[in-house]
Amino acid sequence: MLRLVFINLFVVLLLTACQKNTSKSTPLVIQNVSVELFHSKYIGDYKITIYSPNKPVPKGGWPIIYLLDGDSYFLTAHNILAIQTCERCIIQDGIIVAIDYFGESRRALDDLPKPEEYTLEVLPNNEINFPKQYGGADAFFDFISQELKPSMEKRFVINHHKQSIFGHSYGGLFALYCFLTKPPIFNTYIVSSPSLWFSGGYLFGTLEQFIKNTNNHVLKQPVNLLISVGGSEQSLSLVEKTLPKIKQEELLKHRQNRKMVDYITTLFEKLKQANISHLQLNYVIYPNQTHKSSAIIALQDGIQIGFQR
Repeated sequence: MLRLVFINLFVVLLLTACQKNTSKSTPLVIQNVSVELFHSKYIGDYKITIYSPNKPVPKGGWPIIYLLDGDSYFLTAHNILAIQTCERCIIQDGIIVAIDYFGESRRALDDLPKPEEYTLEVLPNNEINFPKQYGGADAFFDFISQELKPSMEKRFVINHHKQSIFGHSYGGLFALYCFLTKPPIFNTYIVSSPSLWFSGGYLFGTLEQFIKNTNNHVLKQPVNLLISVGGSEQSLSLVEKTLPKIKQEELLKHRQNRKMVDYITTLFEKLKQANISHLQLNYVIYPNQTHKSSAIIALQDGIQIGFQR
């Protein structure tokens, strides 16, 4: 059930003008946006930020995108639609649903699956990287598929052939996990820099099972899968090469251990070799982009696929 926290057609988001020492500062107001508390009867409360166009519903309904780590990517997605939707543009306006938290983040718990045996990650400084909480990916999918998504479909006229999900890093791992293990409730999966290093490459076993179980290598419905990674995610960016030598070595060792580019390339090659019908597979390495910067480009590319006219 949706419990309203802040709602109007005109909502003041969490940004304010950056002017200092002046009484003329005013909040940044974005039209047709609401920020709401969504209470899940299963796994807690979520902060849901929604943009819905104040326009006539197009034939077939609105395209929609669900953003994981929504606070980080909502404004970018909104700006993409605001700037790139017009009569002659390749994408159309649509609905954005950004998923996040009002209090402490639960992203590791929600995004990460639960391996039968967890493989620890040893960092370059010999410390152990172990999430305090993990293993809630199945419950998080149930929340999205059984509670949030049906609520949006009751509230808005949705085009059921233009539904997308975007996830980056842990969120990318979650989106990929859903594609490999769950019914295809989205038409477009935007998998940005997924944390395939998680638990020693755990998801590759899931991938092999998916390929084995896919009936005659044919999906039940057409699906777009965009997987991407930054070209500098397994090396050093130009700026990082100016850091002290010790810091460079630490960063480089950490990234080479995680094998972000190698892993995602292997993932793509295995999916391509499987030759799965109804799967539109897109793979991109964004040159010179880091783990953080690649997400923005992936979101842009994903919206162009999911919101295409």
